[in-house]
Amino acid sequence: MVLCLEALASPVRLDIFRFLVEQEPVGLVSGEIAEHLGQTHNGISFHLKSLQHAGLVTVQREGRHQRYRAVMPVVWTLVAYLSENCCTAGVAPSMQTVPNAEENCASQIS
Repeated sequence: MVLCLEALASPVRLDIFRFLVEQEPVGLVSGEIAEHLGQTHNGISFHLKSLQHAGLVTVQREGRHQRYRAVMPVVWTLVAYLSENCCTAGVAPSMQTVPNAEENCASQIS
């Protein structure tokens, strides 16, 4: 969990990840992400590598390009973890979480 949260602590990485979640299930190539966020390709590549290392995104080679996608089970696990461990005060009882959040995230990262 710490690795996921650490990766998302950067405003740029959080923006990238949020954008990739919005583009699911198609994903985006790094140039599209860079253009959308007004960042350099090299800078975006650096941040994507950090997100990939944390298990938050996957990459698939398509010719000269690499397509990045958010790993949605990790997204759900992260939300569940935060809901279960950090945000219990005032949470509506109807909010459902993913069971075994920590185990799910750990399995996605390894």
